[in-house]
Amino acid sequence: MTPTVATRNAPSAPGAIERAICRIHSLRARAERRTASFWGLIPFLAFIVLFLGVPVCGIVLSAFRVADVNEPGNYVPSLANFAASFRGASWDAMRNSLQISVIAALVGGIVGLALAQAILTTRSRKLSAVVTVLTSVLANSGGVPLAFSFIAAVGNAGIITGLLSLTDRGFTLYSSGGLILMYQYFLIPTMVMVVLPTLTGLRVEWKEAAASVGATSWQFWKKIALPIASPAILSGFVLLFGASFATHASAAALIGGGGVPLISLRIDSGLAGGNLAGQENVAMALGVNMIVVALIVLLIYMPLQKRSLKWFK
Repeated sequence: MTPTVATRNAPSAPGAIERAICRIHSLRARAERRTASFWGLIPFLAFIVLFLGVPVCGIVLSAFRVADVNEPGNYVPSLANFAASFRGASWDAMRNSLQISVIAALVGGIVGLALAQAILTTRSRKLSAVVTVLTSVLANSGGVPLAFSFIAAVGNAGIITGLLSLTDRGFTLYSSGGLILMYQYFLIPTMVMVVLPTLTGLRVEWKEAAASVGATSWQFWKKIALPIASPAILSGFVLLFGASFATHASAAALIGGGGVPLISLRIDSGLAGGNLAGQENVAMALGVNMIVVALIVLLIYMPLQKRSLKWFK
């Protein structure tokens, strides 16, 4: 008796071969696209390695080097530079920078959030477009021109200082309060730029649905709007803190090397010599501390920003 083979569910040989060939071509095309994308990234990766990776490695290596007292001219690995960065004037500079950055970020965050909501209530597309462009420009402004602008406006001999007699009221631009005021020039636009898209994305249907069940405007913001917008608001605050903490040129032009101790100015003084000659590696340790703070800010900012976008996909 001749055995029979069940072929009802078996695919035909030519069809299976064609599908396998198509799959091979698809995988090959995908691999070629990935390879092309990788080659396209090489200039960018080279730029990152050359202008970010190499300097960071140099800073870290120098921070762990201490002069060998037994063999002048030689260096030994040690944590002494980091220990020095957490005491005395170096620690005062770090603590003062953190305090100023937190206060400046809070002020800029609150004012920027209120301003973004005020712009939204106008329901003017032209105004929103102008604000978007203006905030993008102002958020990236700073440096020496910004400091000179504030000196001319509210410095000891500034125009606004004379008109409002600010000196008689005890105000001085060359202080922690003056730095916080100057930082608002770019912090407030940054906050507006961060939160305005999120506030714009709050759907009218959500407010109408809340109103239909008797919710007031305050209850809508408390129960619905703020929980949705809070990741964007928090990410904006973190971004403002990082921007304040890393600011150097504006602060250096405004207060120079004295008056208000800041970590960026302390690093500058350590590398430039002068009164801090011989403490270059301590300045490098302070630089590593700043890098750590920047990484913490980045690690907090990225998930908050990602979470704020999930409602508006």
